Amino acid sequence: MCMEHKKKILIIRLGALGDVVQTTIIADAIKDKHPDYEIHYLVQDDIAPVLKNHPHIDRIIIWSRTERKSFKQLFSIGILLFKEHYDIIFNLTYALRNILLNLMSMSKRVVMRKHSNGLRVETFYLTAKSAIKDLECPNRLHLGIAPEVKQKLKKNIERYSRPYIIFAPGGGTDKNRQGRIWNIKNWKILSEKLQEHCGGTIFVCGSKIERKYHEKLSGENVVIFSGDYNIEESSALFSLGDMMISGDTGPVHIASGHNIKTLAILGSTSPDKIKPYGKNGYYISSNGNCKYCWRKKCPHITADMKYTPCMESITPDMVFKKAIEILSSDKEVAEKSQN
Repeated sequence: MCMEHKKKILIIRLGALGDVVQTTIIADAIKDKHPDYEIHYLVQDDIAPVLKNHPHIDRIIIWSRTERKSFKQLFSIGILLFKEHYDIIFNLTYALRNILLNLMSMSKRVVMRKHSNGLRVETFYLTAKSAIKDLECPNRLHLGIAPEVKQKLKKNIERYSRPYIIFAPGGGTDKNRQGRIWNIKNWKILSEKLQEHCGGTIFVCGSKIERKYHEKLSGENVVIFSGDYNIEESSALFSLGDMMISGDTGPVHIASGHNIKTLAILGSTSPDKIKPYGKNGYYISSNGNCKYCWRKKCPHITADMKYTPCMESITPDMVFKKAIEILSSDKEVAEKSQN
């Protein structure tokens, strides 16, 4: 009797962080229906740790960000892909280097990213379904954490009172993503309101270059972790949280991948495309006429302004009310806030 060929699949998405997390829906959908399929993922080295221990990814292939313009790297990765003899490659970016990798791989089939008017994460799923017809759309994303890393973070925060509310204020990329940064003063007011209402601890997370900016939020039961943990450790921290509040950043999608409650504050980017995925994903957005413009540079910012009108129209009280509504809907979290 002829043995059925075990299919080998490659997903290519080098960056950005949030998009990489969302594309893992392809691995989830395939493994749900075909657990015997072997799934590889080609990703940028600085993002790869987020996919480490993913329950549905069998191998991670690293693309060096510092050598991204190197023909030598392109050639060596192309040879590696050729030797793997992939049945299907899902290539999710139309960049020239990705097209060249398609050609060098000599894969039986290459499927480029499909386009739709819905959520990006669902677009990635539809890309997979166009090639593997029996797939069903997962209702959530899955990220894994090495047990020793999770235990380390758990030990580091166990002395703090719950609930754990995680802030990811951003701030390190203001010049390039103006419509995604909320006023630091608003974060401060929100922090005080949440502390007064439900106690617990607020963990402020971000990069090392954002730490000075985030330290403006320092206060009682507010812990600044920005720059303290690498991306894998930060992912573990998010998985231990009761809620994440963030702008449109990679961390909000990582938190979504751990199925914790996530609240995205959206200005220039649309919830129809990028709201956190799954039943625990929520958002609050601007009611301004210029919302969802997707511009990196806001044409309405004057020399004396730092924050965009769309983000300024979202008040701390609006976010506070939404956050409390979300927390109150979870009996377990509500009980933690009483302790």
